Amino acid sequence: MLTKEEKKVVAGITFVVVARFLGLFLLLPVLSPYVKKLEGSTPMLTGLAIGMYGLTQAVLQIPFGYLSDKYSRKGVISFGLLVYALGSFLGGIATNIWSMLFARFLQGAGAISSAAIALAADLVREEVRTVAFAHIGAAIGMTFAFSIVAAPFLAGHFGVPFIFFLTGALSLLALLYLWFFIKEPKRHEKEIEPFLRLLPQILKDKNQIAIDLSIGILHMLLVSMFTVIPVVMIEDFHFPKPEHWKIYLPVILISLAIMVPAIIAAEKKGKMKQVYVSGIALIALSYLTGLLFHSLWGVFLTLLLYFIGFHLLEPILPSLLTKFVGPEKRGIAVGVYNTVQFSGAFLGGILGGIFLKLGMKPLFIFNLLVSLGWLLGIYSWIKGVEIKRREKVQP
Repeated sequence: MLTKEEKKVVAGITFVVVARFLGLFLLLPVLSPYVKKLEGSTPMLTGLAIGMYGLTQAVLQIPFGYLSDKYSRKGVISFGLLVYALGSFLGGIATNIWSMLFARFLQGAGAISSAAIALAADLVREEVRTVAFAHIGAAIGMTFAFSIVAAPFLAGHFGVPFIFFLTGALSLLALLYLWFFIKEPKRHEKEIEPFLRLLPQILKDKNQIAIDLSIGILHMLLVSMFTVIPVVMIEDFHFPKPEHWKIYLPVILISLAIMVPAIIAAEKKGKMKQVYVSGIALIALSYLTGLLFHSLWGVFLTLLLYFIGFHLLEPILPSLLTKFVGPEKRGIAVGVYNTVQFSGAFLGGILGGIFLKLGMKPLFIFNLLVSLGWLLGIYSWIKGVEIKRREKVQP
């Protein structure tokens, strides 16, 4: 069980991370139509404005993670929150596509995810780290569900700029919580190696490569689906956009409910390997289901199976990652992890744009093939990894 101090740490870091993801999720269903109407906008620039966030996140995760190792977790997170808040406020006043692109660039430049995960790992005991990450993952899932429901309402009544201003204000509030309620972990006694010497060590570790590729593929599939599926529900199945929450909300709630006992089984009963592989298998099954049932119910089942797999993997992956590296390298390792994650999201947006023209069926075929290759690769790798109870991992 988490101690009182650990609960406070998890709550604080959850708030910081959720403040960031809330800005991303709230804008996801409403940003594209808004950006299309800005002065100078074209379809290509609209897509770039949506993907710019993930691109700059990917570029800056490793440097921010390294700086948090070398100097200060809270200092790096604070700087990122300030940059993100500035980008959000600029997005709220943007009147043309170029100012919006710059605003989205700044939002992505507040790349705090690697430092935040490393901070959580520093302040939470090893044996309950998966539980801590599960709490954070569940909060992100609930934020996604809330955003899908709330975004059309907020945009319709207050406008998209209001959403930008709201997320900027939440970022500043998270900054205050960070400084007043979360302590800075002790500095590592071991001197941090130079950045360019550390990075090759991370990239040569097959265990970290497997985990990094998993998070990248997971988010590539996620973003590609949410580029295509909402349009298909409107145009093919005549399901109006304001009603989409009726599908998204139960999908998220059911998948989160399944995640809790699965994570307990992974940690307490030594079933992490089985849960890992099962999560990928469910994702592959989701696309097969979508191909077999071309209907609104088929979309529902596809999303349900995908998000069950998604929520099985989300808390396990960062927990395993932090087990393969010591605290003196944790920030940069998580930086690589998040770089691959956001690169996957950016690639997913590009793929979604391609399959938006080709249709949902080709997208599901492509994603199914990717998922099967992913499943085969992870199954082959994980056979050589011993994962004991209470997260004692030995490669």
